[in-house]
Amino acid sequence: MIEAAIMRLINSTNFSLIKQYFDCIDDDGNCFILYWAELRCCFIHIVYSGLIFSDSKNICTEKATLKKCKRPLLDHILQFNQPALRINGCWNRVSNPLSLILYKDASGQELIWDCHHPKAHTTINYNDKTYEGLGYAETLHLPIKPWKLPIDELRWGRFLSEQYSIIWIHWKGAYPVNIIFCNGVAYHDASFEEKKIIFSGGTLTLLFEDIIILRQGKLTKILTKMPWLKIIFHSRILNTVEIKYKAKSSLSDNTKVIANGWSLFETVNWGK
Repeated sequence: MIEAAIMRLINSTNFSLIKQYFDCIDDDGNCFILYWAELRCCFIHIVYSGLIFSDSKNICTEKATLKKCKRPLLDHILQFNQPALRINGCWNRVSNPLSLILYKDASGQELIWDCHHPKAHTTINYNDKTYEGLGYAETLHLPIKPWKLPIDELRWGRFLSEQYSIIWIHWKGAYPVNIIFCNGVAYHDASFEEKKIIFSGGTLTLLFEDIIILRQGKLTKILTKMPWLKIIFHSRILNTVEIKYKAKSSLSDNTKVIANGWSLFETVNWGK
């Protein structure tokens, strides 16, 4: 009864979610995925930080905290420091930013994707060790309640090498989206297979090798350590199934390999 009343209140009030995502992989495969998010909804104000670390042996560690820290400082150089997770990082942008309005609802509210660091030289200090590699960072501005987004399935990912930056966003559902950026140039013809993406009229292929699952499960499982947060979200979000991957990758132009690097990507299937 109380949870239903809270959900009715949440559905009837304004909603604002700022979700910032940062990552980095070094040459050995030590991989960091970091989140900073701020949620405002009626009487609720939450600041969340999260960390997924997969080391070179593919051993994964996941941590999260609601201890507030300063919002990451965005500029040409991005800085993030969360003492509760014993981590701080610096992303030095080396390619031009990208930005899109991914969706606008009937009331005019916009989901804005701000890819401010499509590729960055990154240094992360974690547990008193320093890691350096190529990194990526973006911010989502979401004034729309996420369970109301017209998405059934989401694919997102990025590939980085010294010469190339590739980012893809693919939605299935009532509002399909299929866009992939290669060094800032947009294509709308990406075809997704289990271990590769083909685009640019079939001439470019991004191939994934040695695919490692970093995290898999429903959002309800992810929130087990913060169960009271479950009352904020609609069942469609709580039943969402997310799988995150890292993979060594190669980019080919026709049959010629033109770049090697690492990819991070995910598939998300919305619940009911």
